[in-house]
Amino acid sequence: MSTEHLPSNEARLREEALFADTEYAPMLGSTHISRAMLAKYASPQHAWDWRQRAAQCLGDIAGKTLLDFGCGQGEEAAYLAALGARVTAIDISEVGVRVGRERALANDLSIDFHVMSCTPTTFARESFELVHGMGILHHVGLKEGLSEVFRLLRPGGMAVFLEPLGSSPFIESVKRRIHTALGQRLDLIPVTSKEKNLTLKDIWRETRSWQYRRIYPYRLTYRARKLLLPERLWDLSLRLDHSLLRLLPPLHYFAGAAVIHLRK
Repeated sequence: MSTEHLPSNEARLREEALFADTEYAPMLGSTHISRAMLAKYASPQHAWDWRQRAAQCLGDIAGKTLLDFGCGQGEEAAYLAALGARVTAIDISEVGVRVGRERALANDLSIDFHVMSCTPTTFARESFELVHGMGILHHVGLKEGLSEVFRLLRPGGMAVFLEPLGSSPFIESVKRRIHTALGQRLDLIPVTSKEKNLTLKDIWRETRSWQYRRIYPYRLTYRARKLLLPERLWDLSLRLDHSLLRLLPPLHYFAGAAVIHLRK
């Protein structure tokens, strides 16, 4: 069905679902869980790695009710369930949810998957102790996504998001040009027409009502790393980025990603 005559929000959701279904289709039948990635979640030691930072923010998740908000193919949901969380996972992509269910079944993991929009969900208010999201807020809208997460969390509940940043218009323009010219060659993540990276200014504004909020910036040189460095040196560049961002706060404006840590 064409999205040309649909209401704008419905058309956006339809585009996102079709895009995700196409991207995830090749993964049907893939039930692999990365042991190296699971180890990052199980024993996070290096704050220069944003996944390990997110795991540090989540803390001990065993036995806690956790919503994977926009779960994609369910990879993170699998890691979180393997660590003992009682995981519910939602995504607008039927194909992504199917991949997630296949992976959970093959690895004997109990995950409650739903094909569902994030804004809004159909869950009752204060349903979860934790919410985790990987690259979802810039898809569904920062204000709308955080408002729904706030509704879903119990008092004192915590949310952790890993999101792309685009605070600098100049950097975003350069990134778009690189993506257009070299996206396929560099195996860059494809984007939909409505995607817009978050800005630090917007994040600080939309999190004012939260009891606790921290933003950890990452990735000063993400695109340049793929262009200029061999893969064996990528971790070294991430360590350098982390040191520079920690020592020179004005560079936060140019960061390409962030871990967002919130408590209701």
